[in-house]
Amino acid sequence: MRLQAREDVNGSVTKFFTATFVLHHVQRGSISLAETIDEWFDLEYAENVSVRMLLNHTSGVPSYTEDARWLSRSFGQPVRRWQPEELVDVIRDKPLKFDPGSDHEYSNTNHVLLGLILERETNTSYQELVRSLVRDEFDYDRTYYLDYPDDAPIANGYDESIIGFGRWNLTGFRRSLETGGYAAGGILSTAPDVARFVRSVFTGTVLGDDVLREMQTFVDAPDEDVPEQQGYGLGIRHLQIDGEDVFGHTGTIPGYSAIAMHHENPQYTIAVLSNVSTIDQAAVYSSLQEVLFEEVY
Repeated sequence: MRLQAREDVNGSVTKFFTATFVLHHVQRGSISLAETIDEWFDLEYAENVSVRMLLNHTSGVPSYTEDARWLSRSFGQPVRRWQPEELVDVIRDKPLKFDPGSDHEYSNTNHVLLGLILERETNTSYQELVRSLVRDEFDYDRTYYLDYPDDAPIANGYDESIIGFGRWNLTGFRRSLETGGYAAGGILSTAPDVARFVRSVFTGTVLGDDVLREMQTFVDAPDEDVPEQQGYGLGIRHLQIDGEDVFGHTGTIPGYSAIAMHHENPQYTIAVLSNVSTIDQAAVYSSLQEVLFEEVY
């Protein structure tokens, strides 16, 4: 019997995809890492925030997912299709957390803004970008943003830790979760597709050497939620797990959790997608890495 991989919502592993899309356009010359975002947004601080700052979370822009009112509305409207501009409006009148470029703080708003930059620069929806870049150009055919077929084998998502109501099936909330995550957390994929995509980026299939070096320029980024983190690059985490330096991203969204990391020498890529809100991502990765060393290396 052959088991078919099921699709899961990737959570913040989506940020790795979004960053790759942005850097794909940096490579083409249509977007610059140094340019400020006032060309695309009327936020009062836009002339002080660069594309690079959005990618590595040094912008100071607050995260819309920390807004209690938005969270309440999100769970209160499970079939709502959020528009990305609505997510930006959540933080429109909120002050910056710090001066742009002076510190690091992870913010989902950064990658929502990047998704909108991509849409406005290319005159293409984020959904179409995922389809054209991931499925058509890079040939990962089970990776979607919203446009998956009706018969796609999507795993039901369960929460036991974020919402606090015991074990809860969040399948009915998927549309709100996906569009509420957008370019920061809304892509749906399979573990094989994610692993192959991550590996293709780090092995130079998708991005050229110069842009890949930019992606792997890390800032100090201590994160109490990810204690293994050694630094944060342009849409990627640098983690150290069992003494091994690995690069990629983790993801947590109500109903789903993920980790997808690449090791450079020797080369291996591990991706795990779970249909539970929170798993010990580093511990799961560590166990699989240990088995890989025993069996192969």
